[in-house]
Amino acid sequence: MIYIFQKLAFKRIINLITSASDDNFIRFIEVVEKYFIRNKDNKTANTVANTIKKAFKEKHPSLELFKSTFNRISPNCRDRIIENLLINTGIFAEQKRKALKKKLSFSVPGFIAISPTATCNLNCVGCYASEYTRRESLSFEVVDRILTEAKVLGTYFITIIGGEPFIWPGILEMFEKHNDMYFQIYTNGTLINNEIAERLSNIGNVAPAVSIEGFEKETDERRGVGTFRKVMSAMDNLYRAGVIFGFSATVTKQNSEVLISDEFIDLMILKGCTFGLYFQYIPIGRNPDINLMCTPEQRNIQRVKVNQIMKKKPILLGDFWNYGPQVGGCLAGARPGGYFHINSKGDVEPCVFLPFSVDNIKEKKLIDVIQSPFFKSIQKEQPYCQNNNLLTPCPLIDNPWAIRKVVGEFNVKLSYNGAENVISDPKITTFLDNYSKKYKKITDPIWENELSHRYKHWRDGG
Repeated sequence: MIYIFQKLAFKRIINLITSASDDNFIRFIEVVEKYFIRNKDNKTANTVANTIKKAFKEKHPSLELFKSTFNRISPNCRDRIIENLLINTGIFAEQKRKALKKKLSFSVPGFIAISPTATCNLNCVGCYASEYTRRESLSFEVVDRILTEAKVLGTYFITIIGGEPFIWPGILEMFEKHNDMYFQIYTNGTLINNEIAERLSNIGNVAPAVSIEGFEKETDERRGVGTFRKVMSAMDNLYRAGVIFGFSATVTKQNSEVLISDEFIDLMILKGCTFGLYFQYIPIGRNPDINLMCTPEQRNIQRVKVNQIMKKKPILLGDFWNYGPQVGGCLAGARPGGYFHINSKGDVEPCVFLPFSVDNIKEKKLIDVIQSPFFKSIQKEQPYCQNNNLLTPCPLIDNPWAIRKVVGEFNVKLSYNGAENVISDPKITTFLDNYSKKYKKITDPIWENELSHRYKHWRDGG
């Protein structure tokens, strides 16, 4: 009964967002806080409420984005955002995780990344997932069990990776079966025709992030001739069907400037992207090339520019590696509020970009792999650096000693042949050591003088 009441209330709130005055909406949010977010320890719900109020007060571009998105997406997509993302993930899931922590004395990660298949119809240069055996896929039954167990633990948000997920048989049926969860899916977009887009619209609980490398030149150079046009077509299909979607981009030394340019962002907004996600190129996967990595200077320029874009343009951007302060550092190793990755063989990795494991989900329950000594060792080392500089959160490229130390303590399984090169090949390790020192030299003063006081709550226990 409480759930039904809250669901109806949230739907009413969403309608008010798109039609009420800003002042009236702020008052409605305060009512929601008073009657629905009674638990002041529910950090996720309180953070969302405060963020929304601040956006209205400051006339932030995200407000217009929120309004326009909810006006254009299909009724099913709108309902699933309210029920699955706002209520299940934002409120009930956190309550369930808190109760579980009290009962079992350990914390559950905020989400799980799953690669149901390594099969892909593209052959992208430097793909991190390319060295996984492409014939390997998880069965529908295994993925179904993972999702069922995840909900018991209070995890309702799932990231789907690949390979190309839309090649995996049963992907849409899985979304339909677990219609109380919310899925973000990384896809190259080449298989999203009108039929697929309409099904996603009807299902409603999926937000595709379509991969792109910049404009046509950059995208086709890395992904193959004609791919850019297919990406544009996929975005058009998703927009017409009323699906919420965004872009995903791997930032390299070659395309860094393009990906943060006003022209590129304006194109993504024009195509209908609600969000965009940036990933730094990491020297793993197919023929790892350290020369593709952004320079420390480029990475810092990107950090600054992305924050500027967010303040003036109606699009939400996630800048992985640079958003350490916003999320409390590295998310790997199933830390509280973090995540872990289950690859297409069932191996349980601390992160998509850390191809090492000690457990396989086919042999253990989800609750057991979350508590693995391997993951606990990673969590123990976080935040990896003595001065708690959350601008350098990664144990692979910012604090490379950390992953070498933890992997050295366990009899880890390599996710693919050559996975060990990132921690043992002198050419790569020397490069990462020098890279991390240079980036710390750039960001330590910024962290200590500008940001550490703003994000001290992470140091004080979140």
